[in-house]
Amino acid sequence: MFTYGMGYRMCAGSLLANRELYLVFIRMLNAFEIIKADEVNPHPVTGNSDPTSLVSMPERYVVRFVPRNLKALQKSIAEFTIVEVEKD
Repeated sequence: MFTYGMGYRMCAGSLLANRELYLVFIRMLNAFEIIKADEVNPHPVTGNSDPTSLVSMPERYVVRFVPRNLKALQKSIAEFTIVEVEKD
């Protein structure tokens, strides 16, 4: 969870920040296929790192991000440019 404060002292850009995070994650899911790299138990109870906990937390596992369209990824990387920021 991301914290932005509460009440009248809440961050004014929290809605924008959450929408940007959503877009980043959706684009990542669209661009890459997430494949497990090791054996993991996805069951919510038996795959839990602490079965006595009130919150379900899976054991640590490793995944691989495989591009869905390698040519499009290579093109995007080739066209990427770093924008210089002017210093005051």
